[in-house]
Amino acid sequence: MMEASQSERPVRVLHYFAFPGGGIGRYVHELLTRMIKEPGLEVELACIPSYHYLKEATYPIWPGLRDITHPVPIRRRLRFGINLFVNPLRAIAHARAWDADILHLSTIPHVTFAIWSSALKKAGIKLVATAHDVRRSQGLIWYKYEIEQLKRLYRACAAIFVHSEYQKKDIIDFAGVSADRVFIVPHGPYYHGPPEADKETLRRRYGIPVNKQVALFFGDIRPDKNLDLFLQAMVPFKDRLHLVVAGQPKSKREDMTKKTLQLVEELGLNSNVTLRFEHIPNDEVPNYLELCDFVILPYSRRFTSQSGVLNVALAHRRPVLVSATPTIAETLARFQVGVMCEPDSLPSLQQALADMLALRRCEIKAEIDRYLEAVAWERNSWISCQVYRSILHPSVITNKAL
Repeated sequence: MMEASQSERPVRVLHYFAFPGGGIGRYVHELLTRMIKEPGLEVELACIPSYHYLKEATYPIWPGLRDITHPVPIRRRLRFGINLFVNPLRAIAHARAWDADILHLSTIPHVTFAIWSSALKKAGIKLVATAHDVRRSQGLIWYKYEIEQLKRLYRACAAIFVHSEYQKKDIIDFAGVSADRVFIVPHGPYYHGPPEADKETLRRRYGIPVNKQVALFFGDIRPDKNLDLFLQAMVPFKDRLHLVVAGQPKSKREDMTKKTLQLVEELGLNSNVTLRFEHIPNDEVPNYLELCDFVILPYSRRFTSQSGVLNVALAHRRPVLVSATPTIAETLARFQVGVMCEPDSLPSLQQALADMLALRRCEIKAEIDRYLEAVAWERNSWISCQVYRSILHPSVITNKAL
């Protein structure tokens, strides 16, 4: 009788997300919204009190992690450092109290793994992580030590989720983990709802030309996203192209803003570019997608993760001009949803832009529909649930079956 009762018990998974929002926050929100519908699975999110989706979440939430946000930069950095120690231990304590089987990390506190890993082991809770970015390009204090801790964390995981075969191979090579513990879960679409008006009305509202094609550069602005390269590429097409930049600089904000404005001036693009260097509220996102003709992702070769912006663009059925970075190129190999170019190549980017301006949008619609079906959140949730079950009951499913 005891064995039958144990086999019928739902799998309990505590998800861990220690930031307010961003692309990963949206990923967690979309995935858990579907996971609560999976039979035989109970999920809860351990998060900070300032989690952006606190009010609209339909899944159980425990906002018991210590907040990292603060308006004063030095206080914010101090909180971030302290909470690398505090929050994993808080999550583990809550997981024990809730009788969780699995702790699933969506943000990975690898820097303090040596401290909290023993508490996790003592609790008998299995560890799972989603590696949105497999490696780290820089450290907080001591890079060599932190990289070793990241490898140790990966090796301690009963399962690791990545978004592509490229990332799977990369994590196996990087951390020496077994291939049968690495699972591919696609990055699903981010639909923000309908726009407030039609394209022409919105362009007039935002001061965008109605008689040109409009490209949209959207989301966090970082050096590896090559905004400067696209500005150079668009010069020959400025008589028929307008660029809208809508997003928040994430690296040395003042320097990036100043350099972008200087480059626009030097290239003679003042009347061809609309710049909005700030966070775009969720209710305005559909407006920007509606007023544009296509979305640009001219990313550098250094960009090896999946792109949340890609999945915003395609969810709103906008074609993309995108660099063939490893994960993105693999993701789009089966779907002709726009035009692809070589990363970091001005001639290739200019040719891709010429092709995009000549593209017939009607030819893209069916391909975007195929893509959205392939990466649907419902399928991503199902894959994750099967992996959870296989961790507790290894004979249930294999990696090949997924």
